[in-house]
Amino acid sequence: MAALAAVKAAKTAITVPMETKYLPSIASKTVINDDKALKTSKEIKTPTVDRSTKPSLLTSNGLLLRDIILPTKLMHNFLTLAFSNTTSNKETCGILAGRLERNKLMVTHLLIPEQTGTPDSCTTHNEEDIFDYQDQHNLITLGWIHTHPTQTAFLSSVDLHTHCAYQLMMAEAIAIVCAPKYDETGFFILTPDYGLDFIANCRETGFHPHPTEPPLYTKARHYKLDVMALQVVDLRRK
Repeated sequence: MAALAAVKAAKTAITVPMETKYLPSIASKTVINDDKALKTSKEIKTPTVDRSTKPSLLTSNGLLLRDIILPTKLMHNFLTLAFSNTTSNKETCGILAGRLERNKLMVTHLLIPEQTGTPDSCTTHNEEDIFDYQDQHNLITLGWIHTHPTQTAFLSSVDLHTHCAYQLMMAEAIAIVCAPKYDETGFFILTPDYGLDFIANCRETGFHPHPTEPPLYTKARHYKLDVMALQVVDLRRK
């Protein structure tokens, strides 16, 4: 109790002067009437926007997609190789493989696996041949390419499920569709914020309807064409 009384006494003995607080004064604005300083709306230039600097698509976790670099001759070489199947109204498919270099994904190899094609599908066989070749040459899978012999360039429901496996392994994986009858080439990915999860959770097989809104896939914007070497490896057994 004595200690408590001493503390109270000390507090009573100390007087704290009240500080006067002042608001900062607001300086009056000086108006300058200078006709030369005034600009008409015609003299004010609208800033230009560089469309080439727009960002690529974001993944579902907010990360930007890295650029994927494609050889300019990729599509021509693939269509030449697929010509006999195309004239027979059979789809042809190939695997895009390459390497990571300076944070860019470089497609250096086109692998043609053993396969059977129909007018609207393509099924690969002996996939272990692809894995062995990629392992021996230190290549990573960057996407796939296939033809639509008589249709336009788009991703069917089966194509969406096929590409889902590629894009789950690598967010930048690209699906290229060549439609020679219509002289079209499409570069596609599943929409990272919706389509990828939707297709991954879809349990339907074969050709089946999907909702069109929101879009399940979109045109890829993270690819670039470059004059670079391309090695074509045909693993089909003659």
